[in-house]
Amino acid sequence: MAGFGLAARPADREHPFGHARYEYIGALVVAVIVLIIGVLLAKSSVERIVAPEEIDVTGWTYAVLAVSVVLKAAQAGVYAHCARKISSCALRASAADSVGDVLATLATLTSVIIADVAGVNTDGYFGLAVSVFIVASSFKYMIDASGPLLGARPPKELVERIKADILAYDGVIGVHDLVVHSYGAGQSFAVVHVEVPSSDDIMQAHTIADHIERETGARCGVHLTVHIDPVDTDDDEAAQVRERCERVLGGVGATLHDFRLARRKTHVNVIFDVGIPYESRLTLVDVEELLAREFEGEEKEYYFVLSRDLE
Repeated sequence: MAGFGLAARPADREHPFGHARYEYIGALVVAVIVLIIGVLLAKSSVERIVAPEEIDVTGWTYAVLAVSVVLKAAQAGVYAHCARKISSCALRASAADSVGDVLATLATLTSVIIADVAGVNTDGYFGLAVSVFIVASSFKYMIDASGPLLGARPPKELVERIKADILAYDGVIGVHDLVVHSYGAGQSFAVVHVEVPSSDDIMQAHTIADHIERETGARCGVHLTVHIDPVDTDDDEAAQVRERCERVLGGVGATLHDFRLARRKTHVNVIFDVGIPYESRLTLVDVEELLAREFEGEEKEYYFVLSRDLE
């Protein structure tokens, strides 16, 4: 509740992007508390395995445990429903805490039934199994909560939706260098480069950028800033060279953008950014060697001036 209260505070001079990340801190605190509970349960379970204690079972034992399971299950369901509704990692962590309570209580109830019916004390073993689940869940939710604080990659669906929306505008011929920063639920900021024909009027390009910032930003739920990249669509040589470069890069799982030719007296500089996936071992030197082999023996001498982008 404290995390939600702090997250709801409006932006101020010291925090111009708002305070919504307090929710992630709250979720991290809850996950740590769940971890501590799991460790303490494991400790007490091992102690009960080493030195079992006699279980005294009455009708009230069953009643209290059964009511606890029902109430905690309902609480977990409410947390999970609200977490999905408002996309809250803090509530997801709280739901996991309640699920852990349900499992711990069920384990206790099961061990009580076994002790009452068969006279065998399995309380410590059930508790140890539940503690392992609780500890594992706590680590999962610590990772979920710390990801946005560390600057995790935005959801793939959001990235694809923004790109598709922008490409639907008349006059847009390409989209690249999309960067999305999340400062909490409903507080995402994005920057994107949009390619337009260099022959277009500069005011027309500016109008397109304005429409994209307002309309795409509203549809996708982000505060969007657009940078316009002019592309010479009437240069046949540039089009042919680009097509060959794209074919070479596509063969190794890379992409290119910001493509242009800078013609000199003795050679032509081919300038562009190379998009290389994070998991790839490909380097710019590898790309330059592949392109050099592709254009070897050409009448013109092409020099490749490349910059790397991680995708």
